[in-house]
Amino acid sequence: MSDKTPVSTSLKIYFRLLSYVKPYVGYFGLSIVGYVIFASTQPMLAGILKYFVDGLSNPQAVLFPTVPYLQDLELLQAVPLLIVLIAAWQGLGSFLGNYYLAKVSLSLVHDLRTALFDSLLSLPNRYFDSHNSGHLISRITFNVTMVTGAATDAIKVVIREGLTVVFLFIYLLWMNWQLTMVMLAILPVIALMVGSASKKFRKQSKKIQVAMGDVTHVASETIQGYRVVRSFGGETYESERFETASRDNTFKQLKMTKTGAVYTPMLQLVIYVAMAVLMFLVLYLRGDATAGDLVAYITAAGLLPKPIRQLSEVSATIQKGLAAADSIFEQLDESPEVDSGSVEVEKATGRLEVKGLSFQYPGTEKAVLHDINFVAEPGQMIALVGRSGSGKSTLANLIPRFYHHETGQILLDG
Repeated sequence: MSDKTPVSTSLKIYFRLLSYVKPYVGYFGLSIVGYVIFASTQPMLAGILKYFVDGLSNPQAVLFPTVPYLQDLELLQAVPLLIVLIAAWQGLGSFLGNYYLAKVSLSLVHDLRTALFDSLLSLPNRYFDSHNSGHLISRITFNVTMVTGAATDAIKVVIREGLTVVFLFIYLLWMNWQLTMVMLAILPVIALMVGSASKKFRKQSKKIQVAMGDVTHVASETIQGYRVVRSFGGETYESERFETASRDNTFKQLKMTKTGAVYTPMLQLVIYVAMAVLMFLVLYLRGDATAGDLVAYITAAGLLPKPIRQLSEVSATIQKGLAAADSIFEQLDESPEVDSGSVEVEKATGRLEVKGLSFQYPGTEKAVLHDINFVAEPGQMIALVGRSGSGKSTLANLIPRFYHHETGQILLDG
């Protein structure tokens, strides 16, 4: 058993995943700038409502009395103009953030898929014996897209919604710090709920990936061997096998959706209870605040639940991605085929000699081949005869060195 804690393992996987983002750090920086712009507009929209509500009683009031060229601008013209400018500023931020993060995300998918495919080309034969093709294909197609969720989509939510929470919180502190401190009491409850849900999401996501691999495996086996299936009347058997794999996958997906469906409303209820308490306090402790101040404060506080909820849900995305990344890095860390060959033959004559060859598969005790000796001269045909499992295919696989023998010699042209 590993002595590493799940948290340290998760962090290690996550930082390794982020190392694939390094070549695109410029694009990533641009997306962060975009999300900073986007998040900064949230308190601006709440603040503009203050002037709108105050302007209802005095639309001729001047918004910027001390700013040159703007000292004559009345609330009547300023509020609509500022709303349009804030919307344009938010649109710019949204474009920069979404477009450049998508660029990073799609590049990451390409790099991981290429790395996985290239690793398959250099892996030893025994790896393919112990891993079915469906699971290997599922890694390249399904798991990689799950990983980008953790590497980019989750970061998008963390940066955009996280900054939105920060900007709104600063604005609320500036408006009324006493009320804002009351809101902080709810944060430990949210943290506990997020922590417990994260463990469930990670566990369930691993099961989904295995189930998805089973679906791909059954499908690819049937497609590749459809002649055998049709020849031996195996259609019903294969249909039932696929249905079982697909149903298992559906059940596990549904279980994960159920976890999220229960967890999100519970969290939302906690947040809105806090909001209800806050609104009571706003009315009770209003002091000499104007109607515009109260509307702006409640609007800013009302904008908080959505980003907080999205930040809590990002845990599921990260856990799915980490579970997928774990399986991807497991393959990438596998040692490639050892090639210790030192002689390169331009053209072989074709004399093959096998001397005292014995072989047993790794992890087994029984020898498949024992003291095999024969010579095949150039142009000569040798027949390997024996019952099924006697080692004919094994001998054929040893000649091109799909497996490595420990005892005996296989000589080509001496």
